[in-house]
Amino acid sequence: MSDAIRRFVVLCLATLCFALPGWSDTHVFEIETLNPGLPAPGDTVDLRTPHGAMATLIDNVEEGRLISAAHALDLSDLAPQIQAEKGPELARMLVSVFERRVIIPWGDLLQRPDGLDANAAQQNVTAGEPRRALLLATVDGPKRAAAIRLERVSDGTTDPVWLISRETVAQIPALYALHGPSAFEEMLPDWLKQRSVFGLYVWELVALPLMIFAAYVVGRGIYLLFRVLSRRADGWWSTLALSALRWPGLIAAVTTVFLLATKYLFVFSGGITTILLPLIVIGYVTAALMFGLQLIDATLRQMVSFDMTDLSDHGRTSSRSLATALTAARRLIVVIALVIAVGFILSSARLYNSLGVSLLASAGAITLILGFAARSVLGNMLASLQIAINRSARIGDQIEYDGVWATVERIHFTFVQLKVWNGDRLVVPVEHFVSDNFVNYTLENTEQIRTVKMTLAQTADLDAMRDRFHQIVAEEECVYDQDAAQMLVYSQDAFGQVVRFQFPTTNPNDGWEAECRIREALMKAAQELHGANDRAMLPRGGLDDMSDPA
Repeated sequence: MSDAIRRFVVLCLATLCFALPGWSDTHVFEIETLNPGLPAPGDTVDLRTPHGAMATLIDNVEEGRLISAAHALDLSDLAPQIQAEKGPELARMLVSVFERRVIIPWGDLLQRPDGLDANAAQQNVTAGEPRRALLLATVDGPKRAAAIRLERVSDGTTDPVWLISRETVAQIPALYALHGPSAFEEMLPDWLKQRSVFGLYVWELVALPLMIFAAYVVGRGIYLLFRVLSRRADGWWSTLALSALRWPGLIAAVTTVFLLATKYLFVFSGGITTILLPLIVIGYVTAALMFGLQLIDATLRQMVSFDMTDLSDHGRTSSRSLATALTAARRLIVVIALVIAVGFILSSARLYNSLGVSLLASAGAITLILGFAARSVLGNMLASLQIAINRSARIGDQIEYDGVWATVERIHFTFVQLKVWNGDRLVVPVEHFVSDNFVNYTLENTEQIRTVKMTLAQTADLDAMRDRFHQIVAEEECVYDQDAAQMLVYSQDAFGQVVRFQFPTTNPNDGWEAECRIREALMKAAQELHGANDRAMLPRGGLDDMSDPA
């Protein structure tokens, strides 16, 4: 059988199958009649593809051919005798909703009659399959979200066409009342309703700067009001309330100006709305987060003191643990609140639909990029929580890090702030802090043994020096065990005898000061003993006179 005959047979079989009774195309919605109340479509009507259907609707409305635009709607729910009257008005309303609330995904509207996306990924459930419905957008409705769809329909007598679905057509009046022009906009003169640059209306170019200026005036007024009230506040509660509400109140007031202006005065075009709606949601969420954090901080200050002078005291072990645990809980609350806030912003602002992109499709790549870029920050955040859990260092602990004596002042998300004894602040990344060795003088208890090392002459009177040492130690209040104080000769070289004076102290702060005082007293004692018995107590230039002084 030749190729020509084979193709003829296949064509005949296909024609026969379509002609059989009960045969139906599963990729088409069947309707009884296709808008019988409308006149025959003209040359400006092309409904064969999704792209053509949307272009027919929008272009004809913009050029005033409303009856042609009505052909892009499925008017099956309207009686044929009123389709020519209601259809054009519904088309105009729907295009107005598109302009103000929807960015049309032209890239998804293919110029193929079957709507098949040949470039779709194999994981897509519709890959390689003809489409009979396309979701254009999802917008807020009077009671719930409303879907705007294109559907491929046929009455069985003509080729299938793409129309705005009958369910969407039924919701057009309600959507127009919710998202259409406001009453104030309807009162504007016609010249303000003309199109200008970037496809925006003239009134939008005037209203947007005025709205921003009004927001600035309100924000400035709120700032001055809080400043006056804070000067007059004298009670703890009033001071706390003003401190917690100052910036959140300012942000909420400015955001409210934008909300009221876009809800009751102006309904901006889709491009501006796409930016304004997320900003409004972000503004309120930011104000709520700031207010919550202010309240948390105020509560923490009432529960425990974060004064380093108090926390570093040797008797405040439980306070140091509580302060560290509370700050860790605050950081955890901030992380959880941010995650919830981001999810709320995405869901409330409907970024998925208004931007016409699928964040889920690119979530894997975005996660990899953000994870690689923020790996150090995330590692530090987890390390800061690790410090709070294992309590290797608490706020107020006295430590020696990298040879520097300091007090742990703050444990932030990404760094540990150490207060050096001279008042300087040492900032250490949390990852380095948890991976490096450091000495914690107040981890278990504050008691420690302090030492003073001295090199005495080869002929030094050690017994006399030991007696003077015990006399000096007896006068120190922070040495809690006098019997534990010892003088030990632990080394000797050509320069003299190396002696270590050790004594137990109650806490590192007092112990360091006691060490300095005892060292000074021992130097004076050695000089006095040298003058009393004419025996060399301290080395002289590294070479002592080894002869008998007698």
